[in-house]
Amino acid sequence: MFQSLDLTDPLIAHRYMVAMRVLHELPGFDWYDSQFLAKFEAARQMLQIVNPGSVASFTAAFDVLRTAPDFKVCHVRPLLGDAHFETLLAEVRALPPKALKSRENAQFGRDIFHDLPALGILQRELTPLVSELAGEEVEPCYNFLSLYHGGGRCPPHMDAPSAKWTLDLCLAQSCEWPIRFSDIVPWPTAGEAATVSDETDPALLGIVFEDHILHPNEALLFSGSSQWHYRDAIPDGGFCHLAFLHYHPAGCADLIDPARWATRFGLPELAVLDAVFDAMRPVAQ
Repeated sequence: MFQSLDLTDPLIAHRYMVAMRVLHELPGFDWYDSQFLAKFEAARQMLQIVNPGSVASFTAAFDVLRTAPDFKVCHVRPLLGDAHFETLLAEVRALPPKALKSRENAQFGRDIFHDLPALGILQRELTPLVSELAGEEVEPCYNFLSLYHGGGRCPPHMDAPSAKWTLDLCLAQSCEWPIRFSDIVPWPTAGEAATVSDETDPALLGIVFEDHILHPNEALLFSGSSQWHYRDAIPDGGFCHLAFLHYHPAGCADLIDPARWATRFGLPELAVLDAVFDAMRPVAQ
């Protein structure tokens, strides 16, 4: 929190004022999981003011988190052998209702559960496959169950690069429920991001989307940090249970976590920005 900053130090006080100015003027980035891009854009703008010589190298370091423009969504069918899939389903069914978190019901119409042991094991086992499909060496990040029910929807958004690669596995469903992806697009800048929120009509993005349909034990590999994606509301009374296995490029832990940027790049001004950002903006999704 910025209360911990020593504002009696003139240099820190100056950085604090610059950070406040940048964040007050930073428009947009109002969709689910947009805080990484907001921090990246704010960091570039702050460095342009207080340390312009560092901007080019800072920006270039993130090229590894951008996705090749010719990448196409990969459909894997089936993902698992029948016995393996049934074992995974049994562990999901064994979860007590109180273990599920319903904090995303209002926005997504879903219950979630992070780090199911069987999913963690599966995620590690599938790392070579994901590396092959992604065309680069990856390492597991986080995973969770996403149990959509009546009223379920997925607003248009791009993910943070901690989920540069997502293996989306269908566990069970009441009906086919398409997910729609754009082609690979550049990360939006502040001006472009200002037009997007969780309530944006995808048609207003001016992007062509392609439908993909999953069935149980089928998976899609996509690059959510460089592809807009969304689902319309699930049909009344329907459900769709999914497992999301997220991966990022190997060796990029310091890049996907903005709290590490100050140390990673030797830029203490970014520590001030990070503290002010977290105090001014809602907690990241």
